[in-house]
Amino acid sequence: MKRSAQQINELINDGSSVYSATFIFRIKNYDSEFERLNNIIDKVANTNLGFLGKESWSNEEENKRSVVYYWDSLESLQKFSNHPDHQKAKQNYEKWYSGYEVIISKVLTFKSDNGL
Repeated sequence: MKRSAQQINELINDGSSVYSATFIFRIKNYDSEFERLNNIIDKVANTNLGFLGKESWSNEEENKRSVVYYWDSLESLQKFSNHPDHQKAKQNYEKWYSGYEVIISKVLTFKSDNGL
């Protein structure tokens, strides 16, 4: 279930923890296996009760993409990360990406005018 920016902000203001997992990568080559696994991984995230939402960004000039996932706990994030299809994608990343970084952060502040 995707939560709104306002709901995420309320969680933080109520003292609940919110974590982000930022996946930054350069595309090498996508194929049908990538598309299949990517769709499964999206479904796995969306059915995880701790999933709060995600955002995607791209920098065409540098051929970089970024996906930021928001979670209500490190346990929820770990459950997502350890899913068998996610693990399979990680094992085959060199087929699809020429490089990647993952940044796990605790969100201290989340502000929004709810216009996005």
